[in-house]
Amino acid sequence: MSEENGLFARTDEARSALSDKVQETDEEKYLIFRSSNILYALSTAYVIEILNNVTITRIPMVPDYIAGVINLRGAIVPIVDFRLLLGRIPEEESCVIILNIRETSVGIVVDSVDQMVDIARSAILPVPSQNEHRLVSGMCTVPGGVSTIMILDGEALEHIHE
Repeated sequence: MSEENGLFARTDEARSALSDKVQETDEEKYLIFRSSNILYALSTAYVIEILNNVTITRIPMVPDYIAGVINLRGAIVPIVDFRLLLGRIPEEESCVIILNIRETSVGIVVDSVDQMVDIARSAILPVPSQNEHRLVSGMCTVPGGVSTIMILDGEALEHIHE
C-alpha cells in the first residue's frame, strides 16, 4: 500500500511539473514603451533592436506620421512616428524601435522604452468595442503595478507605413 501511495505521489509531482510547463508557455515577453505618457506593449518576437540618436531622411509627399527612412546596415527601413500616427504631439526625447513583421522591416519612433516583461495571455483583456484604433488588440495591467498597458497588434503594424 505504501508503494501505491509513493506511485501516486510521483504522478502528482509529474502533473505539477507539467502544469508548471503549461503556465510557462502561457506567458509571452513584451517590450513596454511610452508614447505621450501612455504605456504600450509589443511582443518581443517583432523587436529587432532599439536605436538612439538616429538620423532620419525625410521623404516628400508622404503622410505626416511617416518620419522618413534610415539606412540600417545597407537596408532602407521606413520609419513611422508612432506619436503622430496616434495624433499626439511628439516629445523632445525619442528612440526608434526596429521591428521585423513577416520579413518586413519598419521602425517606429516612440518617446522612450520602459522595460521588458512577461505577460500571461490570460491577463490580456479585450479592448472596448468602441476602440477605433486598429493597432491595439488588448490591454492589461503592468505586472506588479497599477498602470494600464495597451497591447499592440504586431501584424497590424506591418501596413502602417504604406
